[in-house]
Amino acid sequence: AIIRENLASLGAAERAEVRCVRAAPALQALDADIVFLDPPYPLQEEYRLALEATSLNAGGIAIAQHASKHELAEQYGSLRQYRVLRQGDNSLSFYKKRV
Repeated sequence: AIIRENLASLGAAERAEVRCVRAAPALQALDADIVFLDPPYPLQEEYRLALEATSLNAGGIAIAQHASKHELAEQYGSLRQYRVLRQGDNSLSFYKKRV
């Protein structure tokens, strides 16, 4: 609900889609410029599955929010990590397709 409210306040609600499902199956058919992933932290395998699925179709970037103590791999499928932003217990890992 908060994400939807934020999108509406930015005037971006009609250009975005929020899905509350297991990421990997939904991502395999998704064609998006930006994919933001925030699986429940204890489900660490979801990061690999989601990022590998995203690498099949991602035309832009994928951003994964995760616990700082859980470092993600530098590469998933065709996605390569190019930045990690750490702030306390949370981190954002940024990926884009290898060229």
